[in-house]
Amino acid sequence: MQSPLRRFWPLGLLASLMAGAAHGQSTTDLTREALVLDAREGNLTSSISGLETLYRQTGDEWVRADLIALLLRAERFDDALAVCAGCSLEQYRSNELENLGGAARRVQAHEQALAFYQALARRDPQNGQGYLGQALVNTDLERYTQAQINLENYEQVAGTTAQGLEARGYLASRTQNATQELAARQALIERDPSNTSELQAIYRLAVGLGASGAARDLMNQNPDVFSASDRLWLAYYEAVTDIRLGIHTDTPSRTASGLSQLETVLANAELPDQLKTLAEYDKVVALAELRRFSEAEALSKRLELQHGTLPDYVLRARALALGGLGHPDESATLYRGIIARSPGMAINPDDPLNEGLFFSYTDAQRFAEADRLLKSWLTQEPEYRWDFTRTTQIPNANYQKVLLLDVLLTAWRGRIGEASDRLAAYQDQAPGDPYLAITQGDLERIRGLPRKAEATYQSAEPMLAPDQRYQAEHGVLLSRLQRGQWAGTTDAIAREITDARPSPSRDELAREWREARAPQLSASFTRSSGEGVSTQASKEWRSQVRLDGPRNAQGSRPFITQTNQYGEFDDQDLRAGTTVAGYELNLYPATVVLSAGHGAQLGNDFVAQAELRYAASDHVTATVAAEHNTLDTPLRALNDGVSADRYRGEIALYRDERGAGALGVSAMDFDDGNLRRSAYGYWRETLYHLDRWQVNGEAQVAASANDEVEASYFNPERDANVAGVLSVNYEIPLDYRQSFIQTLSLGAGRYWQKEFDDENTWSIGYGHRFELAPTFSLEYGITRERAVYDGIAEYDNTFTAGFIWRFL
Repeated sequence: MQSPLRRFWPLGLLASLMAGAAHGQSTTDLTREALVLDAREGNLTSSISGLETLYRQTGDEWVRADLIALLLRAERFDDALAVCAGCSLEQYRSNELENLGGAARRVQAHEQALAFYQALARRDPQNGQGYLGQALVNTDLERYTQAQINLENYEQVAGTTAQGLEARGYLASRTQNATQELAARQALIERDPSNTSELQAIYRLAVGLGASGAARDLMNQNPDVFSASDRLWLAYYEAVTDIRLGIHTDTPSRTASGLSQLETVLANAELPDQLKTLAEYDKVVALAELRRFSEAEALSKRLELQHGTLPDYVLRARALALGGLGHPDESATLYRGIIARSPGMAINPDDPLNEGLFFSYTDAQRFAEADRLLKSWLTQEPEYRWDFTRTTQIPNANYQKVLLLDVLLTAWRGRIGEASDRLAAYQDQAPGDPYLAITQGDLERIRGLPRKAEATYQSAEPMLAPDQRYQAEHGVLLSRLQRGQWAGTTDAIAREITDARPSPSRDELAREWREARAPQLSASFTRSSGEGVSTQASKEWRSQVRLDGPRNAQGSRPFITQTNQYGEFDDQDLRAGTTVAGYELNLYPATVVLSAGHGAQLGNDFVAQAELRYAASDHVTATVAAEHNTLDTPLRALNDGVSADRYRGEIALYRDERGAGALGVSAMDFDDGNLRRSAYGYWRETLYHLDRWQVNGEAQVAASANDEVEASYFNPERDANVAGVLSVNYEIPLDYRQSFIQTLSLGAGRYWQKEFDDENTWSIGYGHRFELAPTFSLEYGITRERAVYDGIAEYDNTFTAGFIWRFL
């Protein structure tokens, strides 16, 4: 702000001239007056030059005063201060002190300016300009209390003046006291309604206070005062107000409305560059909040190339967008940078940045860093905090947030049971908290218990505010999709994706539905090389390639499968292949699979299969199936012209994410009169899981009985096998939802066959798996094992490989 004293420099000059007239008219006085009159006629430069010469010759104080006044008029402030660099404050006249104080302030020599004004106030206490000048300089120096005292002294001497009101407005603006500034400027307008600069200042204040309606009224009442650019700025501020209020009140529709207004502003061809930049910055924020992440990141990247480092509020929006696009490491880097520059934002009561950083860490599987972040955060959050009145303590939402995030982290690190127990303890303390119930439902879905999760979500829904029930509703839909209840569910999901407010749960719905219905190509290959001399092949391989079509709205899909077998037996090359087309019909809770095809080479027969699966609950699924000319017919049997039909039944048992197994029976009816009866069972248990490490154990038991027929294929009269396998997995994260997993497995067992001695069996394997979700996964491995056939130990090296490729 320019000093209000500046407008009085001509008065100071006139005062100097009038003072000169009161003295006898010496030659010096006559010359001085002539030079001053010459300046009035526009010859300012020559007049200053003449006065400088005259002052050097005479040292006259009246000449000095006029010279200083003209130098100020010419805005040569440094020259004015240098006219009498050796003069003491006492040597200057009052008008010189006032003029020199203004000159010193203009060149930001604030302490020097203060000295001039203080000397003026001491010399002439009734001259309010000394107090006014001190108020302005102390405001410049951020000595706001002293500035307030100076203004009170000024008003005692001069009363309420336009200069005083301007100074009060200046102080209020520097202290960001918008209310006081507005009051001061309104008083100025009441004195002078035509003061356009103050009208514009009030407009800016109204906009800054979010009173865009008042600003627009002011603009409409004074159309000549405001330009087209001013109107664009107002439209921008109205748009930004809507965006920020939408974010603050969690009302995406208002944020979307603000974004629409912002795009209208950006479409204006006469948009000033500064306004365009600010509008595009705020557009990034709005796009990110509306979860239009691709657009937000593309725009922020362009703005960074154009303008360099982005403001922190834009970087924060970009961090959110990068996290949503699956780039958690980049997102975490941005969050850490903002927190380093503004530590208070990490634990902001309304929107803590630590939360965004936490999810970036967990998405990147940087669980140890996420754990350290939560521990550090918890030390900074009291359990209770003061409300806005500072009279009552209320539960600290951030403290509760950290506890809940710790529950989720515990689950994601592999200890879901522990996380569920801890959550149950919190629910005992707050049984009516719907968000704890939603978290419980999330954990139950992670544990593979979708029906239980659905019931939990439904119990939470009535406890939520109407505009927040979407969280429970989305949880119900995700649970139904997970368990296979597609009928009706997919229509509801499609509506939610189109109509529901932007939210993480809506994004998850879209992602899960998209991935679940996607067509895919899968393949598996097995290659073994044996060292036996009995009934086993010295070399054998088997491959299966399957193409699944897209699922329809009911969850059904077609498929086609190509299976090939090859083996070397007694120096014979045996080959068989089968092509089968089928359809998986979803009749939740039942699933019917029907397929038919034809074999080639040794298996040159019609092939058909029917299978029925029934999911009785989260824990029990029953399967029955019949296969005509089953693909499991041994190659040697096919070589002998023998085919087989197979009938099987299975009960699959699922306890939770750490334990599952099955019991099954089957009968294989060979054309040669043999009926093979088999029974089996297994149980898999996760023994340890924390972050990258997982240890699994599996127990297996199987037995079979066969008829006594002459057969070239392995056909024990009775046999049984008991085995256990221990596997250790180590996972290396590659990127979001992408990882490399190494597995080492060790197995040992005991095999019994009628008429032969019991024998030990063992296996050792090592494999790799690349999970590149959601599109591709690849695994391969090699196993060395000892098996026994007809009492003879055989050793096999088996190589396996497989992939799944989704078409998304």
